[in-house]
Amino acid sequence: MKDLHRVAGHFGFSDIRFRPDIAVAGSPERTEFRMVVEVPDGQLIILEQINPYRTEHRRSMARVLATLSARGLPLVVPFIKDVAGETLGVVGGECWQAVPYVKGVQLDRPAYALEGWRGAASAQFLVDIKKVADTEAVLQAGFVFDLPGYIDGLWAVIRRRRPEVAQAFIPMMRHVEEHLYPCYRALPASFGHGDYHALNIIWGDTVINAVIDWEFCGMKPELYDAANMLSCLGIEDPSALDGSYADNFIGVLKASGLFAAKSFTSLPDIMIGMRFAWVSEWLRKDDDEMLQMELDYFDILKARCGAL
Repeated sequence: MKDLHRVAGHFGFSDIRFRPDIAVAGSPERTEFRMVVEVPDGQLIILEQINPYRTEHRRSMARVLATLSARGLPLVVPFIKDVAGETLGVVGGECWQAVPYVKGVQLDRPAYALEGWRGAASAQFLVDIKKVADTEAVLQAGFVFDLPGYIDGLWAVIRRRRPEVAQAFIPMMRHVEEHLYPCYRALPASFGHGDYHALNIIWGDTVINAVIDWEFCGMKPELYDAANMLSCLGIEDPSALDGSYADNFIGVLKASGLFAAKSFTSLPDIMIGMRFAWVSEWLRKDDDEMLQMELDYFDILKARCGAL
């Protein structure tokens, strides 16, 4: 076991109690190690060991979250500063961060994808980001993600290493080349979460408690996060694309008046383009079943996304 007592002390906490019984939401691949600990006043803290090569990025992410929180964005959980006033500390040669643990309720999958209140709440968060994320400290942070460039790079790798897979995905590739590429770089851009989907939300019984995993935040097309949310929603249950979650989600975004009409027009094509990131994941895991599911889902998106 790592010397978590020493790590906790570096962030100002003593007499901690390990809580391995508490699962941590979000992707475990974004840290080297993480565990919930309890401090004497009952507060729960997540201690996260960070890969040394990602320390500057994590510091930047911490600054963004602090700025967003200071600007009044709800549901953001800033990192805890250490005894030196830094959001990333080095303890025993290892890099660590600490963040408050936010309690939530387990998401009922895939039933959640048809629950309208979740759609309205998750869209409202994107509206709130749009309203506050206009400071230089935020706008200059994170990744500026070029989706067509990413797809082209991935496509070159697929053709070289898995030509039989490339052959199957030619229709999907042609679709993004014809429909997404011509408009993508001209779409209005704004700061976004970068990996916004239901599993990166800490849900309460009737409200959102927090939004987590901001590693990919940065400048994106203004409905990039919306496209990611909806594409993940539909892979859970394709009928959800016609359900109350999606309807309420789109309705709140449109009612805000903050997003351009051409962004909504391009939304289905962004959704399709973003599935290439999942194609990459299934290739990495050598999961042919999920690759076939992506092909089937592509057909569903083409048929149904016009209704969004």
